[in-house]
Amino acid sequence: MTASIPSESAPIKTTHLGLYLLLAAIVLGVLVGAYYGRPMWLASGGPKAALEKLAEIRKQKEARQADEKQAGKAAEAEHLQGQLTKIDAEITRLQALAKEADRLEKDGVNAFPRAVFKLIAFAGDLFLRSLKLLVIPLVVTSMICGVTSLGDIRKAGRLGTWTMIYFLATTLLAVAIGLILCVTIRPGKHADDTFAHVTKTTAAKADNSLLETMLEVVRGPEKPSNPAEGMIPENIFRAAAEMNVMGLIIFALVFGAALTTLGEKGKPAIMFFVAANEAIMKMVHLVMLVAPVGIFGLLAANIAKRGGGSEFQVELARLAWYAATVLVGLVIQTALLMLIYWLFTRKDPFTFTANMMKAIVTAASTSSSSATLPVTMECVEVNNKISNRVAGFVVPLGATVNMNGTALYEAVAAVFIAQTLGIELSFPQLLVVMLTATLAAIGAAGIPEAGLVTMTIVLTAVGLPVEGIGTILAIDWFLDRARTTVNIYGDAIGAGVLDLHLREDEQADKTANTSA
Repeated sequence: MTASIPSESAPIKTTHLGLYLLLAAIVLGVLVGAYYGRPMWLASGGPKAALEKLAEIRKQKEARQADEKQAGKAAEAEHLQGQLTKIDAEITRLQALAKEADRLEKDGVNAFPRAVFKLIAFAGDLFLRSLKLLVIPLVVTSMICGVTSLGDIRKAGRLGTWTMIYFLATTLLAVAIGLILCVTIRPGKHADDTFAHVTKTTAAKADNSLLETMLEVVRGPEKPSNPAEGMIPENIFRAAAEMNVMGLIIFALVFGAALTTLGEKGKPAIMFFVAANEAIMKMVHLVMLVAPVGIFGLLAANIAKRGGGSEFQVELARLAWYAATVLVGLVIQTALLMLIYWLFTRKDPFTFTANMMKAIVTAASTSSSSATLPVTMECVEVNNKISNRVAGFVVPLGATVNMNGTALYEAVAAVFIAQTLGIELSFPQLLVVMLTATLAAIGAAGIPEAGLVTMTIVLTAVGLPVEGIGTILAIDWFLDRARTTVNIYGDAIGAGVLDLHLREDEQADKTANTSA
């Protein structure tokens, strides 16, 4: 006998007013960041921080130039000298801005924009922390409720199999779209890599092979060892404290499956997690009441940290073709996900998407699938009426391993970097990019600085230098928001498709039992 208690979250009233407020917050945040970001940037020491970054870039370029000269590559050394000249010009410009900031500080002009920046950043940080606060309890309770509500472990196995098939298929589709666009548009031929540089984190991961990286995702790093990391952590409480979502998902899946085998003894525990899950969803709703303020703060502060609208335009202009390729790919992937939803459910994908807008807006603001998870769950269960047992299984798992947007981005970035270096990747190499980008995207959630760090796997797999990552760093923060929206949207579509599939399976089982 198995314990099975279906869990459906109590309905929460939703209105279009909340969505309109979120959209207004986005517009206002972008406008404030773009038009008042420069004074806030000057007041908060932005030019000095940018100068420190440029000094590091110049040091890396000089080291590369010395290596090229020693290797007898005069043309490349001359090219790097041209880049150093541009960097020196940018340093001169920033030094002038730093002097202007010092003058404004002495005149007392900086006090107000600095106070505004601190308040805006505070609002954004508080909202993000509130969402992250709910992630761990939501993951644990929703996964346990999802497994126990299926009742039969065989049903959980079937749902898990179809979920992973969906995740793998849509990720491969995203990578294929990215490769086709990159080979067709050839954005690398229009790029300016003058300000490319390598971060310490990506440099530290550069020597890891694909096998080593994937083993690290499952086991955690060997040196230094951390009992909280990996898909099977040694200490579940430390895993929760350090936000190891994948480790908690594995634990919750096994724990939920074990509860279903206890019969009547397991029912009190199941009821506890059902109640806890519904309480957490109520808390999510309360947090979303202040979401417009938080989203405004996140967007305005992020644009201000980069110098406002004028500085962002300069960054975007250098990598416009690359950004356009990624964004077009993400739009195509979104359209195909909508088509998949319609083909398998025969329901209106536009209505489904409209019901997901709160989650999409939150993902664009936080650039984190995990931080957006509470809102995604609310939109999937409450707005789109997906059963808790499917949503509680598919969505948390998807937030960790289903990264359609990240996979597409990594495929485009790898080919783009090759094109900037004048390297034409062969068809077998493109297949290697396809495989490694898919695996890297699945393993991304287990590694800090996921998108950029796992990019080293893809680059080393086809023999490209890890230094190429520096070319795309300038606008990665912007594209990260776009690909995160596709990541969470893919999870939601998967829940919608698999919910119908599970119901059809159950109906077929009932029919078979009746006939027997």
